[in-house]
Order: sequence, then C-alpha cells, then structure tokens
Amino acid sequence: MSLEAIPASDHTLMYLASAMILSAFCAIFGQHQSKPSSTIAVEILGVLGLGLGALLAPFPFNRYFLMGVFGYASYFLFKSHGGATLKTISLVQIVLAIFLVLGSVFTGHSFATLAGLFLAFTLVPLPPFHVPFAFLVGSDQGRFSGFWLVLFLSLGLAELRELSPFTSDDLSIFISLLALGSAVYSSFKCLGQRQPRLLITYATIAHTSLLWGLTTVFSSFFKWGIPYGLMIALAMNGLLVAYTFVQQRYGAHVIGTLPGLAFPMPRFGTVLVLLISLAMLLPIIPILTGLTTLATIEDQDISLIFILLIFSSVWMFGSWYFSHLLHQTAFGQARPDIRYIDLKIGEVCILTLLIVGASYSGLFF
Repeated sequence: MSLEAIPASDHTLMYLASAMILSAFCAIFGQHQSKPSSTIAVEILGVLGLGLGALLAPFPFNRYFLMGVFGYASYFLFKSHGGATLKTISLVQIVLAIFLVLGSVFTGHSFATLAGLFLAFTLVPLPPFHVPFAFLVGSDQGRFSGFWLVLFLSLGLAELRELSPFTSDDLSIFISLLALGSAVYSSFKCLGQRQPRLLITYATIAHTSLLWGLTTVFSSFFKWGIPYGLMIALAMNGLLVAYTFVQQRYGAHVIGTLPGLAFPMPRFGTVLVLLISLAMLLPIIPILTGLTTLATIEDQDISLIFILLIFSSVWMFGSWYFSHLLHQTAFGQARPDIRYIDLKIGEVCILTLLIVGASYSGLFF
C-alpha cells in the first residue's frame, strides 16, 4: 500500500512509531562507551515493543500494552535515584494511570474520555501532571532519557489526537489557563537550572505547554499538532544525546564548567549549533502551520490572548536560556587541562538522523 493511500489517522501513527524506533536506535548505539550496553539494549527494545503495541495494536490490546509501558516506567522509577517525595508522587500518578487505562477498557465512552485526558496530561507533560516525565527524563544518567522523552510524547500525541479539538468552553479555558501557567513555570525552571539534562527536560515541558494551548484554537490536530510534537521530541532528544556524549567523555557536569567545546570539538560544535537553532525555532512552527485551520474556528478572542501570552513566554524565555546554553558550552575559552575528543563518525550520524527527523517533522510533514 502506498503512503498516499493510507488514511490520515494511520499515517500519523506511522510517523509516531517511526520516531519511537529512531529514538530507540539512537539510545542503543549511543551507549557504546557504557559497560552495561547490552543490558540497556534489551531493556530499550522491550519497552519499544510495548510502546509500539500501545500505539499500533487494535483496541483493547493497545491499552494492555500501554499498561505495560506504565508498569515498566514504575519499575524504572522505583530503582532510580532521586528525591523520595518526587519519586512517590511519580509512582502514585503512574499507578493511577494504570487503573484509568484498565477502567477505560471496561467502562463507557465518558470515562474513557476522562481517562484519555489524564493520560494525555501525563504523557504530553502539563504541570502539575509533569512529575513522572520530569523524573524519568531529568534524573536518569543519560541512557534512557531521550528514549523516555520520545516514547512519552509519541504515545501522548496519539491520545491527544483522539481528544482534540476541545469544543467545551469551560474545558478550553481550563486548558488555556493550565498551559499558560505551565509555560511560565517551566520557563522559570529553565532559567534556574545548571544541569543540562534538567534544563532540556523543562524546556520540553515549556514547549508542550504551547502545544496544549494551541489545541484550544487550531483544529485538524494531525496537520499541525503531530508534526510540532514530533519536532519537539526529536530536537530535544538530540540535545539530550549530544550532552550524553559529552558526559561519557568527561562525566557529569554543570553548565559553564566545559566552555569552548566548538573549537577543539568542531563536529560537536556544529551539531550543537544546529540542534539549538532548531530548538529556538520550535515555537514558530505550530503558529505557521496551525493558521491554515484557524478560518474554521469562530469566537476565539479569549483563546488567542492566552496563545499570545503562552507563545511570548515560551519564545522569549527559550531564546534566552538556549542562547545561554550554547554560549556556555560551544563558545568561550576551552580549558587547557582537558584532553578533548571530538565526536566519532557514528555519533555524528546519530545526531544527524535526529536533526533531519526533527526538521522534516516541523518543516515538511
């Protein structure tokens, strides 16, 4: 069957599945310097299988696979290091999500819609439902971070596709308010972060806040929402992988302790500039693609005000902290006490695939 002959809904699911497979590939082959790489590969492939089942299997089997994804996420949370309070909140939310998924199999449409909304809040992170996502992506040691990010966003976009557009006025206002609060909160969290992984995690949450806000204005979610969500996932995954390569060489570090990498590591500097340029471009993409659906929507004055505020927060704050991240990493004076090792060809290929995937999703999907 040709791609053009596939229905639009199946078309988008194929792209989401492709993003998950690409992220798994990058996670596996990006761990060659880690000793337990074979164990990691088995774990990633196992979670990938559950994720593909949750995305592509027919109902109700897809819900059972989704329960498996959440089950492994809870196991991963349980064995991870981190704050006890955040871990407890994350585990409680994941367990609640599992019960809601199970309940949606045996109950009516109204409960399934409520469960889907909670799952979408969890998977496409929107504070205060962002804690499991932030814990999984932000507190990991680089092996699973990017894969969890793409997996959660891909499954969440599939859930959100079934829920949008939000036609209820009360629900639209609630989501707009939540998205605005999320954009401001996440952006301020980024400004205060010195850990690259945590900064990228909260930058992802800030950009998903804009996605949530736009769902109350733009229709045809599969035309603009899926491409934007995939661009967020792949661009942020690329940044996480890039900093994982640095961590494999020099250990965990805070922003500013390894400046000037672009001169002794020109291949790394080039891909980092491209990735951060993509990240800074992210807020503009959904506005341009979503405007094509705006003509069918009436009475959007209040929603447009919210969108303008969310867009301003995400873009202005993002321009600052991404510029700061680039300046403190790629530019400046390189340290003379470090033996710099540039990216290998295989590592450049992995990051190039993510750059191409993110660019295609945002500009040509």
